[in-house]
Amino acid sequence: MINNKLNWAVIPCAGLGTRLYPVTKSVPKSMLPVGNYPIIHFAVKEAISVGIENILIIIGDGMDSVRSYFTESTKNNLDNDDENIDIEQMIKSSDIRFLLQEKPLGVGHAIKLTKRIIGDNSFAVILPDDLIFSKPNSLAQLKDLYLKYGGHVLGLNKLKKNEIEKKGIVEFDEEQDRFKIKSLVEKPKFSDAPSDIGILGRYILHYSIFDDIIDNDQGETNITDAISEKLGKAEISGKILDGYHFDTGNPSGLVKASNFFMKNSKLILEKY
Repeated sequence: MINNKLNWAVIPCAGLGTRLYPVTKSVPKSMLPVGNYPIIHFAVKEAISVGIENILIIIGDGMDSVRSYFTESTKNNLDNDDENIDIEQMIKSSDIRFLLQEKPLGVGHAIKLTKRIIGDNSFAVILPDDLIFSKPNSLAQLKDLYLKYGGHVLGLNKLKKNEIEKKGIVEFDEEQDRFKIKSLVEKPKFSDAPSDIGILGRYILHYSIFDDIIDNDQGETNITDAISEKLGKAEISGKILDGYHFDTGNPSGLVKASNFFMKNSKLILEKY
């Protein structure tokens, strides 16, 4: 697989946020606040900070507030304070577009929707629920591996025992600068898991992945199965991501992320 410039990012946001009910019945979970910023703000900023100019945000029905946050009309009504300048700079430095996922059919399905726009370009995927504060940020950490090895690159983290059955788990050979992925298992039983290393909400994917995403008629379409199809055919690398990770898809994680941000906001905004 030949490397090409990484200039696209996909941010799936169409999930219903059931772990955060009832507030997500009326407010998209990506618009819930961490400090005084919505979760989606950090995902878009992460992409822009590594030079990505084309950003596709996948939204569901009734999520117009996500679109409104990044519109030019909003920018024109902003006061000239630091927070609003940050949003204005994001709007100016990128082409942010929106795609509608009519039903929340999973990350794999959301990614497949972007094929007609992304075409033959590699792209990053940011799952905004996984908020990671780090320097360099998570995509920057993965981009180094992508530029060296090509193929697909996965963000990873070490899991607690009770998390393994909820995540995609990898089997790997540990090399000097990466985990070379040998197999992936989606939500295995603890006794069947090949390791305690799981996929953590960040990917860089070669466009050939589109051909391997098969819709699941019985439920959500995950991306793990599609990546598994490339085992033995392409380089699949992983890296345990440095930084402070918060699962903002549940109330406890959202509160912890907000508390951390409020205590460290100046440092985070300077570095993130």
